[in-house]
Amino acid sequence: MSTKRHWYLPVLLTLTIMVSACGSGSATTAAPVATQPAATTAPASGEPVVMKIGSQFPPDTLNPAYAFLAASYTIFDLVYSSLVKEGLDGQYYGDLAASWSHSDDNLTWTFTLKDNIKYHNGTPLTAEDVAWSINEIHNDPEGWATLVNYTNGFKEITALDDKTVQITLDYPISNMEYRVSFLYALWRADFEPLDTTEALQNFTNDQLIGSGAFSLKTWEKDQNVLILDADPDFYDGRPVVDQLIFQTFDNSDALVQALKVGDIDVINLVPNSAFETVKTFDNVVAVNLPSRSFDELIVNSVRDDNDTAPTGNPALKDPQVKLAIAQAINKQDLVDIVFQGLGKPGWSIVAPALGGGFWHNSNVQDVQFDPAKANQILDDAGYAKGADGIREKDGVRLEMRLQYDATSSEYARDADLISNWLKDIGIKASPEAVDADTLIAATTGVGDYDLVIWGWGGDPDPDFILSIMLCDQFVVGGWSDSGYCNSDYDQLYLDQQKSGDPADRQQIIWKMQEMLFKDNPYIVLYNYDDLYAYRSDRFTNFQLDQPNANITDALVLQHAEPVK
Repeated sequence: MSTKRHWYLPVLLTLTIMVSACGSGSATTAAPVATQPAATTAPASGEPVVMKIGSQFPPDTLNPAYAFLAASYTIFDLVYSSLVKEGLDGQYYGDLAASWSHSDDNLTWTFTLKDNIKYHNGTPLTAEDVAWSINEIHNDPEGWATLVNYTNGFKEITALDDKTVQITLDYPISNMEYRVSFLYALWRADFEPLDTTEALQNFTNDQLIGSGAFSLKTWEKDQNVLILDADPDFYDGRPVVDQLIFQTFDNSDALVQALKVGDIDVINLVPNSAFETVKTFDNVVAVNLPSRSFDELIVNSVRDDNDTAPTGNPALKDPQVKLAIAQAINKQDLVDIVFQGLGKPGWSIVAPALGGGFWHNSNVQDVQFDPAKANQILDDAGYAKGADGIREKDGVRLEMRLQYDATSSEYARDADLISNWLKDIGIKASPEAVDADTLIAATTGVGDYDLVIWGWGGDPDPDFILSIMLCDQFVVGGWSDSGYCNSDYDQLYLDQQKSGDPADRQQIIWKMQEMLFKDNPYIVLYNYDDLYAYRSDRFTNFQLDQPNANITDALVLQHAEPVK
C-alpha cells in the first residue's frame, strides 16, 4: 500500500457529522471558534523531545503544486496552515481562522484570522497573504492542477483588511470548509517569481516556509531523513514534541526491527505481513483503523488522440477485455493473503468508510471471481488462444506490462497473484517493480503503460477522489493516471459541486460510481486498514481513539507526549 494522495485519514463519520460539514444552512452564522485542544508545555527535564517516525514511503516533493504522494501531504499538514482544517472528530476547526460565516444566499464567505500569526521566518501573516495564495491557485489552473479543483466556483478572493479574507462564489458550495482546508498559505516571495508552468513545477521548495505547528529544518534526500522543528511561536501554542524526524526505510524488515530495538518511536503504516508480529513486541502498541484508502489496477484508458500517443496494449480499449480481467481477479484472496484479512474487497473509488458510508453506492454489486466466465467472455469476443496459451485477436496479443510502485511489498505480492490469475485466462501480464517517480511520469498525461497497481488515500469529502477521473486532469501535473475521459462524467462532477442538498448530491455521486464501474478505467481491488505502531515506553496521548485519527495527523503529533 502506497497511496498517491493525501494523508491517511481513517474516518467513520456519522451521517450527522457529514451533513453538518456540508454546511447546507443558508443563515448567516458565526462559525465555531477553533476546537483545537489547548497547548501543553514541554517536559520539565529540559531535554529536547524528539520523536522518530519510520515509514517506507518518502515525500515525492515539497512543492504543493506538483506533489502526488501521500507522504508529501503529511508534511504539508504539519508545516503549512490553511483557513480551517479537519479535526480528529470529523468537524472542521479554525486553523488560521478564528471564526467564519457566510451570507444568507451562501455566495459570500468571510473568514477572520487569529491574532499573532507569523511565518516561520518571523514575518507576520496577513489576510493579504491568504488571499494571494488562493488567487495564485485559482488563477493558474495549469500550474496548480493538483489543487485548482478546490477553487472551482470561486469568483473573487480578497483581503478586506489585515485580518479578514472574503471569498465570493459563482454558485453556493456545500462543502466550503473542506475546500479551503486544502488551500495552503504559501510564502509569496518563493512562488510569485515562478511565472511559467514549467518554472512552478520545477520548483523544489526544499526550503519550504510555512506557518504551521512545525517548520522544516532539513530534508536529506540521500539519507532518507526529513526533520521538522516545533515552532515556538505557533499561534495555537508550541507543540509538546520539539522535533520530528521522518526516516524512510528501504525494506519492511529493517523498519520493523528499528521499532523493536527502539531506534524509532513510531511506524506510520506497518507492513501487513508484520502486524501480528509487531503486536507481540514489548512496550509497543499496534493499532489498526479502517480507512477510506484503496488500491486499484489502473487500466490504460488513454485516448489515441492524446498529445502524447499512448503505448498501452490496444486490446485494453475493448470493454470485454477489461471485464474479463475484472472477472479473473480474486479480490478476497488478495485481502486474505496479502493483507492478512486486514481489509475488504472493494469496487468503488468512493470507499465505504468515507462519510460513514453516505457517499458509497452500496446498490452496485461487484463482479465475482469466475475464471471460467472470464475465459468465456474472451472466447465470445474473438480472442483465441495460441500455442503458448496467450490469446490474440487481429494480430494483437494479450501480452501486457503489470507495473507497480517498488516501495510497496504488498504490490509485489498482488502482482504475482494477479499475473497468475490472468495467465489462467490467456493474458500474459509481466510484473515489474518501478520507482514512484517513474510511475508518475509514465502515467500522468502520458499513458506509457498497460496495467499498474497503485492506490489512493481519500479526502474527507468525495470531491477530490472523483476529480481524478476528469478529462482535464490527464495532464502532466494533473491527478488522472488512467486517461479516462467522459464528458457526461465531467458534467456530473460539476453538478455535484453545485448541489446544495446532500441527498441530491449523493444521487449524483452514486451515478458517477456506476459509470466508472461500467467503464473500468480502474479495477478497484480492496479497501485496507491503516496500521500504526508506537513505543508506549516513549510516547503517549496519540488520541487514536478519535474517529478521524491517524498517527501523522498534525493534531495528533502536536499533542503526543513523552512518557514521564
